[in-house]
Amino acid sequence: MAHRSPWRWAIGVFGPVATGLAGAEPSSLVYGPVRILMRRGVLVPSPLFTPVSLGSLTLPNRIVMSGMTRSRAEEPGGLPGRLAALYYAQRASAGLIVTGSINISPEARGYLGTEGLFTAEQVARWREVTGAVHTAGGRIAAQLIHCGRVSHPSLQPGGAAPPGVSDIPADTRIFAYGPDGAPAMVSAGRPRRMDGTEITAAIASFGAAAAAAQRAGFDAVEIQGANGFIVEQFLHPEVNDRDDGYGGSVPGRTRFLLEAVQAVRDAAPGLPVGVKLSPNATINGLTSFEDWRAVHLHAIGQLTVDFLTVVGSAVDGAFLDEVRDVHRGALILNGGFDGACAAAAVTAGRADLVAFARAFLANPDLPARLRTGFPLAEADLTRLYGGGAEGYTDYPAMPATPADARTADARTADARTAGVGDV
Repeated sequence: MAHRSPWRWAIGVFGPVATGLAGAEPSSLVYGPVRILMRRGVLVPSPLFTPVSLGSLTLPNRIVMSGMTRSRAEEPGGLPGRLAALYYAQRASAGLIVTGSINISPEARGYLGTEGLFTAEQVARWREVTGAVHTAGGRIAAQLIHCGRVSHPSLQPGGAAPPGVSDIPADTRIFAYGPDGAPAMVSAGRPRRMDGTEITAAIASFGAAAAAAQRAGFDAVEIQGANGFIVEQFLHPEVNDRDDGYGGSVPGRTRFLLEAVQAVRDAAPGLPVGVKLSPNATINGLTSFEDWRAVHLHAIGQLTVDFLTVVGSAVDGAFLDEVRDVHRGALILNGGFDGACAAAAVTAGRADLVAFARAFLANPDLPARLRTGFPLAEADLTRLYGGGAEGYTDYPAMPATPADARTADARTADARTAGVGDV
């Protein structure tokens, strides 16, 4: 296959994705953190720190900050919180930042505390965020989402039932308003089956949100097609029981995604476009289904996008090889990577870039830590959603001087000796 490499894997333990990738034979060695690779006795720089292009956008490195919902939007209004500009600017050394999922319309909303990109006020607030990232030297993509059935009437205009591919509810819980009107974890509401006019409107909303993202100064957009939201609901035959042009056959079930991509292309010319998919994932009420490989490979082969992000925790290396065969843009892998295995994935030709999620929470300077081998901080997951600066913008960068680094290393060693674990 065109993207294969003679490099082989020589790392002991990988995360879920990398384990599935370890199919080649070892003739190279990841040496140290990710700073150096060894091939036939010659030391070469890590490929993570080489430039790469996503359409018209050139990135200085191949480390992507994955989209992560942090539930800190201002309510009502779905505005980015006042700390969002600082949060993203702190992480501007990533090759590309992808925002948490941004609702493309009022009907697209599935969780409290999430931002939108469909009003002038939202666009203006996002412009502050993109400006801060650009001032810090970074690049940022807006991740556009329609949650579909993963929603609740308390989040919908007029208290309506959530719009769904069908009227089959999602067996999942979401953060919305409870019966007493207070924020609470509640079961997803029973959706209403969207008619053809509503589907057309949802597709148009992806285009309108992309145009808004361009006005707000984003460098790219990514359609959230992963994690059980509306795109995956169309792909899934146990949710999509439609008998019109958006259901039934593989081409029918992929039609919504392909038309959404085209709407984005038409509405935001020149803006790099990506899609995120999580093939075979079981999340937000979805289960594995028989033809998941066929439907995803068909969609990927038809996509006209600059980059594709694949959450690979539920797929194998053979599937990713097939993705490489049919996908014409850059490939980003996401899920279970550390720095060494990310470098190996890029070197082996399995990925062009690698996305990190949790590692970026507590390590705003993650690329520098991966380059130098400085220990990663652990995130406080009790502060993942909602709140203020704590667990959001208060994680420090790595020490600036060797003396500071030696002190930090000693503290890390003391903590491990005391049984604290990997800090």
